[in-house]
Amino acid sequence: MLLSSFTSPFLCVLLVVGSTAIVHAVSSDTMYQPQRILHNPKTGTITHPLIPHHVHLARRRLEHHETVDTALPDRPTQSRHSISSSSSSSIPTALRTNDRTLQQQMGALYQGYGTHYIDLWVGTPTPQRQTVIVDTGSGVTAFPCEECKSCGDSYHTDNYFKHSDSTSFKAATCNECLRGFCSSMPNSKDKMCKISMSYAEGSSWTAYESLDICYAGGPHDNPLQSSAFDQMDGDHIDPVQASQFAFELNFGCQVSITGLFITQLADGIMGMENDNTAFWKQMYNKKAIPKPEFSLCFWRQDHAERDGTDAGALTLGGVDTRLHMTPMVYASNLKSGGFYAVHLKAIYLREGGGQSAQLDDMSKMHRLDISESALNSGNVIVDSGTTDSYFTRGLNSAFQSVWKDIMGNSYNHSPVTLTEQDIQALPTIIIVMQGHKGGVGDEVDADPNSVPGYVGDAFDGEFEPTDVVLAIPGSHYMEFDPDSGKYVARFYTDEHSGSVLGANAMMGHDIYFDTTHQRIGFAESDCDYNGLVLKAGGKSISVAPEEQAVKKTEVPAETPQENDEDDYEEEYDDKEYNDEEYGDDGEEWTSVDPEEKSGSGDSTGGSSSGKGGISTFTDMANEILDDMKHECSSASCRGVAAFLILAAASFVLLMIRRTIARRRVVRQYQEAELEISDLALDSEGSDEDFGYEDDPSSLPRIS
Repeated sequence: MLLSSFTSPFLCVLLVVGSTAIVHAVSSDTMYQPQRILHNPKTGTITHPLIPHHVHLARRRLEHHETVDTALPDRPTQSRHSISSSSSSSIPTALRTNDRTLQQQMGALYQGYGTHYIDLWVGTPTPQRQTVIVDTGSGVTAFPCEECKSCGDSYHTDNYFKHSDSTSFKAATCNECLRGFCSSMPNSKDKMCKISMSYAEGSSWTAYESLDICYAGGPHDNPLQSSAFDQMDGDHIDPVQASQFAFELNFGCQVSITGLFITQLADGIMGMENDNTAFWKQMYNKKAIPKPEFSLCFWRQDHAERDGTDAGALTLGGVDTRLHMTPMVYASNLKSGGFYAVHLKAIYLREGGGQSAQLDDMSKMHRLDISESALNSGNVIVDSGTTDSYFTRGLNSAFQSVWKDIMGNSYNHSPVTLTEQDIQALPTIIIVMQGHKGGVGDEVDADPNSVPGYVGDAFDGEFEPTDVVLAIPGSHYMEFDPDSGKYVARFYTDEHSGSVLGANAMMGHDIYFDTTHQRIGFAESDCDYNGLVLKAGGKSISVAPEEQAVKKTEVPAETPQENDEDDYEEEYDDKEYNDEEYGDDGEEWTSVDPEEKSGSGDSTGGSSSGKGGISTFTDMANEILDDMKHECSSASCRGVAAFLILAAASFVLLMIRRTIARRRVVRQYQEAELEISDLALDSEGSDEDFGYEDDPSSLPRIS
C-alpha cells in the first residue's frame, strides 16, 4: 500500500512532464517575454509591440495542437516590387464622435526571419487577433477571411478572420472603393471592391475591401472590448486601454493567396506606404493619432543569428527621441505618395567593419566606381516588408572589385562558416544619401562634422555637409542559416531595375517617416524598448490584468500507512486544531496574498482532499516544465529531456510491474500458509486423540 500510494502520484508527475515536454520540445525555443506599451505625453506618441517569429510559431502549435513545418521557403533573390495593382457599420459612439484625446502610440517590435510583426484586433463584440507584417512597401492592410480556401491555415499564426462573428463588419460597396475596383467576386451575388496584388517574386493575393473596428496592441492573447476613451496621464498606457485607439479600418478581406503569403507565419500585412488606405493614414484621418507620420526602430543585432527576439519599436503619430543614441538626421523623400524613395550619391566599403556611421578614419573608406545616375537607375525605396537589400546590377562589378581588394576573395551568396569576430571584421557598407533641405525647425543645431550620420567635410567637400550617411555592418547583411549552420550574405547587387533598402539595412536605426515635410529621418539606436519601459514603468501586455489569477497552493492530507491505523487514530483524536488554520470540516486553508486573489480562480483549489495531491503533482510538473523552458532553451535539448523523462517513466512502470508481481507471489504464499493454519485450528479433538503426542522422550532414539 505504501508503494502504490507513492508511485501513483509519482507516475502521474512523470507522465505529465513527459507528455508535456514533447509538446515543448517541438514548440518555440523561447516563449513570449512580457512587454509594455508606452505613451509620451510631450509628443502624444504611443508605441506598440510587434511579435517575433518564434512567438507566432509557439502560438500556432499550442492553439492547433499540431507539429508545424517550420522549414522556410527559398529566399527570393530579387525584390518583391509590386508589378501590378488593381486597385452603416455598427460603430461605437465614441468612434463616431471622435471624443478622445489625440496622442501618439508606441509598442515593441519583434522579428522573425527579417520581417517585423504586430498584432491587430479586429471586429466586435469580441475582437479577433490577426498578426500582420509592418510593410512600408504596401498600401493596404490585408489578411485571410473565412471565405479563403487553402490560404496557409497550417502555416499562419491565427485562424482566418471570421467576419460573420463581428457585428461591426461591413463589405465596402462599389461607391466606397478606396483602392479596388467594382467587380464580381466568387460566392457573392453582388459586385464588390476587388483588390488584386502581385509581386515580382511570384506571390499574389486577391481580396475585397471591407470595414470593421480595429485596434493595434493590447494584451497579446486577450481581446479588449472596452469602448471608453478616457484621458491617459503619465508616460505609460495600460494595455487594457489600447482599445481606445480603435477606429474603423478599411482593409482587404483576402479570398485567395499564393506564394510566400501562404508559407509565411504572419497572417497578413499592415500597409504603411504613403497612401490614403495605409494603416497610419487611416488612423490619422479617423482622428486616432495627432499627426500623419510614424517611425520604425529596428533592433540592432551585434551578431547575425536571428532567433525571433525583441526587434525594436513602432511609433504611430510621431517619433520618440528617447530611443536615439545619436541626433536624427534627415534625407529627402523623393515621393509625395506611394513608396518612400531616397536619392543615393555614393556607396563605400569601410575596411575593418564598424557599426556607426561616424566617419573617422577616411583611409579605410573605399568608394565603389559607379556614377550617381547609374546608382539611382529606377527608384531607391525604403521597404520594411522586404527582408533583404537589393541593389541595381550596375553596382555589381564595382562591389565585387572593391570587396576582393579588401577581403582577398569574391563576394557571393554561398553559405560560409564565420566566427563572431569574422563577422565584426567584414566591411561595413556606407551609403551616402541626399539630405533634406531643412527649414522645419527640429534639425540638430550643431557642426555637421560632430554629428554622426552627417557627411560634414569628410569627403573634401564633394557632398553637402548635411547629406546623410547610412551604415550597414556585416552583422546586419550576413544572416545565419540554421539548416547549414553557416552564414549567407543578404546584400544583393543584381536587381534589374531600381534598388531596395530592406529591413536589414534599416536595422540599428530609428527611421522616421515624415510625410508632411517629405523627409525620412535616421537616428542610430539600439532600439532598446525594454530599457525604455523600465525607466517609464508599466504593465505586461501578455495577459490582461483582470484575467490574471493565482491558484491556491494545495496541501495534500497525510495518508495513514498500512498497519498504523490505531496509532493514526490516536494521533488524530489527540491533536488540537486552531480555528484560524482549519475550517469546520477539518480541511486546512492556505494563506493567499490578497493582491493575488482573483474571482476566476478555482474556489476548491485550497482543498486538501485525497485528490488534491494529484493536482499538486500536476502543478509540480508545470513548474518543472517552466524551469526546463528557461534552462533548456533549444529544441534539441528539450527533445533529449523529453526522451529521458519518458525513459524514466518506462523504467518506473517496469519496476512497478515487477513489484506488483512479486507482491502477488508473496500474497499467494501467505494465503496458502493461512489456509493450512486455519485447517489446524478448525480440526476437532486433540492431537492425542489421533495418536499424536509432543513428548520427545517417547520418540525412538538413533544410536
